[in-house]
Amino acid sequence: MKTRLTSVTYLGFTAMDRRFSNSMLPWLLREIRATGVREKLSVAIEDGCLKAYNGNFEPVLVHRAVDILRASQVPGRPNELFYILLNEKEGLLHCYLFRASTSNECISDGMRQGMAGNLETAIEIFMFV
Repeated sequence: MKTRLTSVTYLGFTAMDRRFSNSMLPWLLREIRATGVREKLSVAIEDGCLKAYNGNFEPVLVHRAVDILRASQVPGRPNELFYILLNEKEGLLHCYLFRASTSNECISDGMRQGMAGNLETAIEIFMFV
């Protein structure tokens, strides 16, 4: 099966405490946006991992899907998306933020099914057209 790459702009990440709550999300996302990081990447789901590649097709980020606790569009910003990754070694969570050039509503049957428990399908939130 051919890997589907999707172009996104990587906006950065931040470490966060395991006691994360939804009310902290806007603050965390503002903190990430304030870093000024803007890197064009292509993301794909391969071999059970979310992988982000730079322009030379070198992997920049490789995160196992089983370590991603939450993946979602940013409320009120449908072209921005984030995921929360559990870093077992450090005992921390990390929040990664991306922006796509266009946004499609994630309403397909596959998306609804993914939100019900299939993490790999849920991560396909990152696959914008």
